[in-house]
Amino acid sequence: MTRIGAGNRRRVGRPARTVVVLAAIAILAAACGSDSGTSTTPKGGTSGGVFRIPIGEPKAIDPFNARDSEGIDIARSVFVGLVTYDGNPALKMLPGVAETWAPNDACTEWTFHLRDSKFTNGEPVDAESFIRGWTRSADAKSASQVSYHLAGIEGYDALHGDPQTATTFSGLSAPDAKTLVVRLSAADCEFDKKTLVSPMDPVPTVAGAADNLTFNEAPIGNGPFMFKPGTKWEHNQGITLVRNPTYFGTKPHLDEIDFVIFPANGRLEAEYRAFTAGEADFARIPPTLFQQAKNTYEPQGSFFKYEAFGINYLVANNAKGVMANADARKAVSMALDRDAIAKGVYQGSLTPAAAVLSPPFGEFFQAKVCGDACTFDATKAKDAAAKGGLTPGTHIKLLYNNDGGHEALVQAIQSQLQENLGVVVDLDGVPFAESLAKQDAGDYDLARSAWTADYPTPDATLYPLLASASADNTGKYSNPAFDALVVKARATKDAGERLNLIKQAEQLAIGTDLGLIPLFNRTQYRVFDSKKWTGVGLDYTESATFATISRKS
Repeated sequence: MTRIGAGNRRRVGRPARTVVVLAAIAILAAACGSDSGTSTTPKGGTSGGVFRIPIGEPKAIDPFNARDSEGIDIARSVFVGLVTYDGNPALKMLPGVAETWAPNDACTEWTFHLRDSKFTNGEPVDAESFIRGWTRSADAKSASQVSYHLAGIEGYDALHGDPQTATTFSGLSAPDAKTLVVRLSAADCEFDKKTLVSPMDPVPTVAGAADNLTFNEAPIGNGPFMFKPGTKWEHNQGITLVRNPTYFGTKPHLDEIDFVIFPANGRLEAEYRAFTAGEADFARIPPTLFQQAKNTYEPQGSFFKYEAFGINYLVANNAKGVMANADARKAVSMALDRDAIAKGVYQGSLTPAAAVLSPPFGEFFQAKVCGDACTFDATKAKDAAAKGGLTPGTHIKLLYNNDGGHEALVQAIQSQLQENLGVVVDLDGVPFAESLAKQDAGDYDLARSAWTADYPTPDATLYPLLASASADNTGKYSNPAFDALVVKARATKDAGERLNLIKQAEQLAIGTDLGLIPLFNRTQYRVFDSKKWTGVGLDYTESATFATISRKS
């Protein structure tokens, strides 16, 4: 999963924190390249240059716990897993470290055959390096917040449980250095897609345990980029990556990426100002400046739009407090005039959502799965509030990250809920990392969030956000019938049958229970310096396409 913390996007409260997220920054293009390890000259561009991009302070960049958008951007630039993907709209799976792979007939065992490749310290990337990395992520002592991606592997519960009864995965084996065999605890016909996520990256022996601060702050990977020699993560300052000369795939064109970390307060506006001042090459756009940015930079070819595989939404605390009642959640949803917010806060740049799966998911997209519950109706909202116990004067704690430019959104939500329901909305704005911690602890009633799928399948949104066993399900929504539908869909090879099961699952979790509250589809906009750069865009993970960026000739 990918929770998105800043800007107009992901998890984002947390989720829109990982995780649609797809092959990393540059992994994408790497997948499309040859295995020669050479660099190609881009059309209309030339190799070299330093690309400056503003970000917020990551929560973690070590793959075992890379969870937020900033941390995932780094991890997926430095590491490559078993598989990669090409770009939209094809989303075709391509080889990463694995050259070939296949499941058994029952989808309960997968075998991956690996290519020759190395980490930047010279260690081989072999089957044991994947077993090492996956075990490190799942180990209970690591306390990873994204280890659930490995939960389907046989032996996960013993390795991750409390008490912990094993120190290795019983379901992982390496018949030889170039063969990785994965036994699953239940059938999963899309397991190969899940290996895109950072906690399933390989790590070298020097990674050690998850509390290895040296590795945590300057991970040694196998991807298209690496930490600049002699540098590490300078907290609240920056991270510098350079081209990895030993990368097995097509080398990126850039010499260097400078991730400049901006302070939490007013970060989005500061990032954009840095861009307009020529101090950054790429930036997100504050909602209040959307039309200005579009009018200024679109004529220059420095403005672009991207429809993401994600959702902006409100996490609702299903486990305790005033949002534990479905009628209360529906009251909140019906009391929100999404169209007015889209126009007033986002200057028409976002489209109201009535589903969790967004339009890019194609045939899985159900435009009105939320039904009347996502349609503004103050009268029906008051009726639902009475049923749900939201009497006038009830306090609702609305959590949000104050380092992503979301003040106008949460203030609009506060105003509409107070006016239409008579409740009192208490805003709680904290930095993104703290917002995630509060969600994990259940210290909120509603939380602004956003999500981008970590891999291109509906499972990468429905399971993380709504499954009972998912750590990213911070709303603690739980319905055994929903869980059973997701499990059944995973075990189904027939695409048509899987489509029906996924639609049923979303209908139950959103159409009936409203386990979370959809707000807007994740349409992304960026500005970049088109006088200096070409090949700039967003990949499936909403990361800049570092592998395709090059200096203009």
